[in-house]
Amino acid sequence: MKIDFSRGVWNTDEVTYAYTYRFPGTPEFHQTNDCVENRPDDTCRFGCDWENISLLTRSTYTAGTRIAVRCAFFDLGAPLITIADRIYDENGEYKYGDYIEVVLYKNGVNVWRMQMDENKKVTWKKMLGVEFPVSEGDIHTLAVDMTKDGLRIEADEHRMFWRCEDLYESFHLGIDACEGLNRFYSMEITKL
Repeated sequence: MKIDFSRGVWNTDEVTYAYTYRFPGTPEFHQTNDCVENRPDDTCRFGCDWENISLLTRSTYTAGTRIAVRCAFFDLGAPLITIADRIYDENGEYKYGDYIEVVLYKNGVNVWRMQMDENKKVTWKKMLGVEFPVSEGDIHTLAVDMTKDGLRIEADEHRMFWRCEDLYESFHLGIDACEGLNRFYSMEITKL
C-alpha cells in the first residue's frame, strides 16, 4: 500500500482517522498541495497548542512488515509512526489505547510504549532514545521494520534497533502528528 498525501490523490479507502484515548478531540488533517498537516489548537488541554491527529490502516499487519513515511516538522513538532494493537469503535469514532510510537523530532528518535488500563487510561514508558540532530523544515524519511524480535528503525541515514519480543500478534499501522507543526508527504507499507 502506498499513499501520496498530495491534494486530490489520496482518500480514506485504506486508512481511517483514529484517536488515542490519551486526548479528547477528533481533528482531521489540513490538506495542502503536496502534503497533509496539523493546525494550531487553542482549545488544547493536554500541554500543547497543536492538533494531535492520527491516520491508521483499516487492515492489520504482522511481523515481517515495513512502514516508511516522508515527513517534516517545525519547532517542537514530532511526526511519528504508530503501531496500534487494535482499533475500538466508540459510537462511530475510532480510538486506540495499546500502541507503540516511533517518534522523529529535532533531537533524534524516541520509542514509546503506551498501555491502556481497564478504565481506558493510557500510560507510557520510553523504551528507546537515540540522540542526533534532525533539521526542521526538511523532508525526512522515517521507516520501521517490524520483525519477530523487535523494530528496526531508520531515520534518514541513522539506524537503530529496539528488541521487542512481545510485539502485538497483529496491528494497525499509521501516522500521527504530535506536539507541533507536522507535515506528511507519503506513507508506504510493504512486506519484508
